Amino acid sequence: MKESYSINRCPVCGHSSFKHFLNVPDWLVSKEIFELQQCEQCQFVFTANAPLEKDAGPYYNSEEYVEHSDTSSGLIYSVYHVARRAMLHYKYMKIKRLHVGKKLLDVGSGSGYFMNFMKKKGYDVTGVEISEKAIALCKKNFGIKAHSPSEFLEEKLDTDYDIISLWHVFEHVYSYDAYFELFSKSLNNNGYLILALPNCDSQDARMNKSYWGAYDTPRHIWHFTSKTIELFAMGRGFKMIKKHRMPLDPFFNVMVSDSYKDKFTFLPLTLLKGLYSYIISLLNIEKSSSIIYIFQKNT
Repeated sequence: MKESYSINRCPVCGHSSFKHFLNVPDWLVSKEIFELQQCEQCQFVFTANAPLEKDAGPYYNSEEYVEHSDTSSGLIYSVYHVARRAMLHYKYMKIKRLHVGKKLLDVGSGSGYFMNFMKKKGYDVTGVEISEKAIALCKKNFGIKAHSPSEFLEEKLDTDYDIISLWHVFEHVYSYDAYFELFSKSLNNNGYLILALPNCDSQDARMNKSYWGAYDTPRHIWHFTSKTIELFAMGRGFKMIKKHRMPLDPFFNVMVSDSYKDKFTFLPLTLLKGLYSYIISLLNIEKSSSIIYIFQKNT
């Protein structure tokens, strides 16, 4: 039997008593069943039997893992590429309105689309990416070099960043305390840490349960809500400044979720479910499919 990543204390509150939350298959690669557990004190949800970090690589070996493969094969990933172009401008506008400097570190930079977009807007960009395939695509498509996580963790990269961004990345990170310590060291005192994360308290998560695409076990280890990420960051010296919904995520997540089901039809039901989840998020951002969280260091 393969050894699993052991979680003995809640990363959010330090409590050591957990309860079963949900069993979720790895729909993308192995079809193995993974158990989500929930902290009995703060309600934080995590993947309890994720692989060790050294064994995680094979779970990313799929052409459907779009940030590493850049595939546009099939309807879902054709839609993803269209949505990504729209979201690049959305992300840029949210950052521009922070009125901060233009030195940006993007952790989990994938195949480089966000870095390239921001570079064209005049930003001094640096990337960190674990996938050698994505690093090669970044260099080939945009002429931008992305660095390995080890270079970041060993403090070989520059510091004094105005912005550090992680777009749907932090839910994958094993060494969460090491990363947060480096975020604190690497940011200017008035700089911003931006985390975009799926929200397991969203309407589409509740509707789709174990089929919800954004659980993405075992690649996603941590399953945050607005409450638990704020507590997590607060315990590591950061305060939440702003929150923004990611408006296209409910449609994409519902589409991916429905694709895992046997009797799958995209339209019109999938579109209606995505629209319903989106409307709920307009009424309450805490129920958004994914949320952009903007933090600053406590000073």
